[in-house]
Amino acid sequence: MNSRELFERRNELKEKISGLRDELKDVEDQLSDTYLPMARDMLRANNKDFGSVKLTDGNRRLKANVAKKVVWDQDMLRDALGEMSNEDARHYGKLTFAVEERKFTAATPTIQRVLEECRTTDVGRFTIEIEED
Repeated sequence: MNSRELFERRNELKEKISGLRDELKDVEDQLSDTYLPMARDMLRANNKDFGSVKLTDGNRRLKANVAKKVVWDQDMLRDALGEMSNEDARHYGKLTFAVEERKFTAATPTIQRVLEECRTTDVGRFTIEIEED
């Protein structure tokens, strides 16, 4: 395949993948609409909000899993960890520092020199496109 054919094939595949992702999401949503209420009812009957249950639909046995997703209020969590001993806060909390690249680039040379020691760059995802005239 020449380069033009490769670009065309890639675009075809991207379109197919996008369409399949959309279709898969629709199917997942329909399955969720159908079986999630049943699964939640069975879990509640066992005094649970999350977990796995076995469902029966006609002559089919299904296993449903209702996963837990936890989202922490960042400001409240920071305050709560701040009230703990340093040892407990380090044990339970996780702190991540980062500098947005656009802010680093816009920083003064003095600030950049200070931050440069903390910064590592590596090759990210590679993309290539045809530039249209």
